[in-house]
Amino acid sequence: MPKQLKFWNLVKNEEEKTAELILYGSIGSDEYWDDISDKVFKQDIENLGDVENITLHINSPGGSVFSAVAIANTLKNHKAKVTANIDGLAASAATIITSACDTVRMPKNALFMIHNPITFAYGNNQEMQKTVEMLDKIKNSIIETYLSKTKADKKTLSELMDNETWMDAETAKEYGFIDEIVDEEVGKEFVENKLIINNMAFDISKFKNFRKAKDTVIDNKKNTKEVKMTLEELKNQFPDLYDYVLNEGKKIGKEEEKERLKAIDDIGVNNYSDLIENAKYVNPISASELAINILKKQKEEKAQKLQNIKNESQDNFIPPVVNDGTTSGKKEEKQFMGIDIMNIFSRMNKKTEEGK
Repeated sequence: MPKQLKFWNLVKNEEEKTAELILYGSIGSDEYWDDISDKVFKQDIENLGDVENITLHINSPGGSVFSAVAIANTLKNHKAKVTANIDGLAASAATIITSACDTVRMPKNALFMIHNPITFAYGNNQEMQKTVEMLDKIKNSIIETYLSKTKADKKTLSELMDNETWMDAETAKEYGFIDEIVDEEVGKEFVENKLIINNMAFDISKFKNFRKAKDTVIDNKKNTKEVKMTLEELKNQFPDLYDYVLNEGKKIGKEEEKERLKAIDDIGVNNYSDLIENAKYVNPISASELAINILKKQKEEKAQKLQNIKNESQDNFIPPVVNDGTTSGKKEEKQFMGIDIMNIFSRMNKKTEEGK
């Protein structure tokens, strides 16, 4: 005999007359093979006795429609107020159970999915036709269950089921499937054909539109309409948000300015105080931009020094002297092609000393 699965936990508080149920896994009627058994569920609910509030935690990909309807009827027939918390996923038949609850709460990134009933059939044309008719009746029955909970009409619900519609908390609330959005998130991961949500892995390969819905629901990449707002409109409509953004901006601005000034000081150049002062306070620029300006300035200064040397050399040009026998040999040694060589060397040495 296979090992019986513990599909749910029951915590009863007799003093407060409350009970808490945890339903995780697939829904069915076999107490050994199915995670959630309608038969065992009914027995345990009846054994709760006099309780006034039942809190239901559910994380399920669905299962048997008939078992889900049986569980839903068990909850409806109990006098206690039932609050359902969708701890990760309420899909397929699991949504029938949530529709029977007085209040349904859902984290903002949890998942809710409805679709047409599915079955496996074989046989001749007449037998297949009977299966189609049966599925239509089941669908209508499910729609009636949804109508008792949601704000949508029958036509809308039918279209949502036809399209196998995946919803996040916001969309589910718009249709009325849930009542409250919980400001928390559940862990989700999509690996091949498995959805790992709130530490439980569900095979979702049977759901045709799951991959199509992945980008909009699983990854929270819903198409949103861009809304532009002026600063004055933001201030008038959302004063608290405006003040928060303003204060955060000031705080960030101070930190960035502090880092900018420190980066400029770290350059470690002392000969260009005018450029540094301008970069810090007059026309604020980054340290990298200041460094480029200093390099340009140094390049200009070097070019000017070379031009000055050239100009001075031309000013000190001495015309060639013809040796007529009266010019001393010592004078000749100091000139070459009419240029006073010693004078040039002297000036070059002077410029070298200035550059040090």
